[in-house]
Amino acid sequence: MQRRMQAVTLPRANRVALGIPIMYHRPGDDQWFHARVLNLSETGVLFAPSELQPGTPVEIILSPPVQVGGLASGKQVCAAEVVRTTEAHAVAARFDECRFLLEAN
Repeated sequence: MQRRMQAVTLPRANRVALGIPIMYHRPGDDQWFHARVLNLSETGVLFAPSELQPGTPVEIILSPPVQVGGLASGKQVCAAEVVRTTEAHAVAARFDECRFLLEAN
């Protein structure tokens, strides 16, 4: 008797369309690039423009004006990984960790 495996579908996190600016770079690079958020969830972000490819680790600085799920509002730096791209040069990145970015006085 052969058993079939069923795929488990996890619910996607709620996304919020926010046209806020972000900065991103590959860890270790000195140059930061500017882009705009297309949508944001507590688990990741879709932003453009970018030429990053899936599997690329990336650091992102963003400042959500409101709490999005478990992602707090305020300036944060997030370690993430690019999980997909679009033909329109948008990049979806999944957050691994986000922490508040404190400004020096």
